[in-house]
Amino acid sequence: MPANLYRPTVISRPLPAILYLCGHSSEGKAHDQYQGHGIWFARHGYIALVLDTIEVGEGTGNHHGTFSLGRWDWYSRGYTPAGIEVCNAMRALDYLETRDDVDAQRFGVTGLSGGGGVSWFLSAADERVKCAAPCCQSGSIAQHVIDRTIDNHCDCAFWINYYQWCWPDIGALIAPRPLIVAAASDDLIWRPYAYRDVLRRLRRQYAELGVPGNIRLVEDKAPHSYTPRLRKAIMAWFNLHLKNDRRPVKDDLAAYVEPEKNLNVFRGKRPEQDLTGKVAGLLPRKAEISEPANAGQWRDHQKKTLAALRALTFRNLKPPAQKFIEKRDDGASAAYTTASYVFLSGDGLRLRVKTFNPVRTKASLTIVYAADETCRALKGRPDFGNEFAVAGIEVRNTGATSTGPGYSWTLRRCYPLLGHTLPERQVADLLDGISILRRKAHPGKIILYGEGRAAVLAIYAALLDGKVEEIIIKDPPESHAWPNTPEIPGILRLGDLAQNLALAWPTAITFIGKMPSAYRWTEKLYARLGDRHLIRCIRSMKELNPCQKNLKA
Repeated sequence: MPANLYRPTVISRPLPAILYLCGHSSEGKAHDQYQGHGIWFARHGYIALVLDTIEVGEGTGNHHGTFSLGRWDWYSRGYTPAGIEVCNAMRALDYLETRDDVDAQRFGVTGLSGGGGVSWFLSAADERVKCAAPCCQSGSIAQHVIDRTIDNHCDCAFWINYYQWCWPDIGALIAPRPLIVAAASDDLIWRPYAYRDVLRRLRRQYAELGVPGNIRLVEDKAPHSYTPRLRKAIMAWFNLHLKNDRRPVKDDLAAYVEPEKNLNVFRGKRPEQDLTGKVAGLLPRKAEISEPANAGQWRDHQKKTLAALRALTFRNLKPPAQKFIEKRDDGASAAYTTASYVFLSGDGLRLRVKTFNPVRTKASLTIVYAADETCRALKGRPDFGNEFAVAGIEVRNTGATSTGPGYSWTLRRCYPLLGHTLPERQVADLLDGISILRRKAHPGKIILYGEGRAAVLAIYAALLDGKVEEIIIKDPPESHAWPNTPEIPGILRLGDLAQNLALAWPTAITFIGKMPSAYRWTEKLYARLGDRHLIRCIRSMKELNPCQKNLKA
């Protein structure tokens, strides 16, 4: 990582050090205000290290995966560029600790915009930071969802929110260390009502810890930027808490600007082994799953991983608590009768299940599937023939809850701020619908079916339900590492699709059409456990004969 170090010309003893974290100006550390901070601190008795992000200046990485590159797999990986920025900032502190001219007991951190966000995160994650001063990057999760200010943010602005935290939770990890929050009241993406509420909550935290003077909010009427008032308040805060200097700061940044070429570390040529652009695939921890020697080993892995699935990826999945509203008979054809079961999901969306019951036979099982964007639950059903009962569950973002292209991108980026993803919520809806079926429609044994993206929903609903008789999938994606595969929070930390499907053992699995090559792993595992006959391929749905557990391959 490239950085510029600023220091006084003459140093007689170790000095406090400021880590300055850049925002998204394309020049990175060479931006006039960023280097201006380094110069100011050096002229006032500090060592200052100004650090590029992975995206700006001399960085070759990216913060805009879900914003503009379609990298929805970042959520499945549990990756946010905020993570690598915090990691790099920690390494910067490591470096500063090695310097004889630095007093490692007096570290401060500050930055504007994206650098302000990482100032929050680093200070929460690393107690070596003794004083923090984020600027123009403070607010609340609710504000970004309700006001749609998420639309203006790249991915580095947020953490992976498994635990449904907000800024006061981050600030509580900083307390009781000194924290000044600088904010611009005309900021389009960090609104005053939100950052003021964050400070209100944090002041109570600091008061409980007996240091109410260690937190402060400084505002100025300005857009998303610095002002002299904000800068001087930040500088005075560091002087007070790192140098015990209570005098007000009177001078601002100098007009001098060093040419960008003079500040380049790599002189236009990155190291040959530069992996910054691949960090999304390198930084997150990935599951390593080996084939078991016997059924006992797999049962142990199965138990452990299913528990982790509920504790991490689906930790915010509540037990079915949906409210049944009504059943409506929807008419009949020569082949089947139809009905709709309307219910409220666990988080209050009005959804429905549409059932198709054969007229000529009494079905002892029901094939259940999630509706897709074409809303097949309302228009018809997959062609399983007329001998099976079928139920289509209208999960969110289909049917009456479909948002359409004007909001779907925002929706997919909002849900992770709330501890979810859209596909994870659709899995929850599928489970709610199954619960309604069992309570109201007496479906008999349940088989889950999914095609394409919906195959992912079927797999995880089956694992979480635990009582599904069979899983039938058609044309499923092969990996959560693929950007177009439905995003499930942090799932690659536990396993990829083939390994996670194998957690269903000894549930029967049927592929319609060709089995994708990745799922040979699942087939091989079933064979190793003596149940190869429980995995099969059929050419079309018309050949379907579910639950043939005695079928020999």
